[in-house]
Amino acid sequence: MLLKMWQQSIIRIRPGTKTERGSTVPDWENAAELEISECLVHPGNTMLSQDGRVMGIEDGLTVCAPLESDIKAGDRIRYGDDVYTIMGDPLIWKNVKKLDHMQLNLQRWRG
Repeated sequence: MLLKMWQQSIIRIRPGTKTERGSTVPDWENAAELEISECLVHPGNTMLSQDGRVMGIEDGLTVCAPLESDIKAGDRIRYGDDVYTIMGDPLIWKNVKKLDHMQLNLQRWRG
């Protein structure tokens, strides 16, 4: 049984593919979207960059999604009006008081 706070939805964005110079590369102009519900979304990290070249903010979210969700490294996630990159592979959590799930560490750059 899901906790009451696991009621948020995210949109998984997966690129199509195309061939460029003999290599298969992601095609974000032909991406497929899939809504994934029963998620828990909460703030992750945030950092201000002032290195003298570019000033911007890097921030993130942590998402817990159902274990069977079709999400993998290389996908992007839309939450609200913002699109985030998945940092690394989804992390698998099993036998956590009957709440098996995958954890996504998301990041976006604004600047």
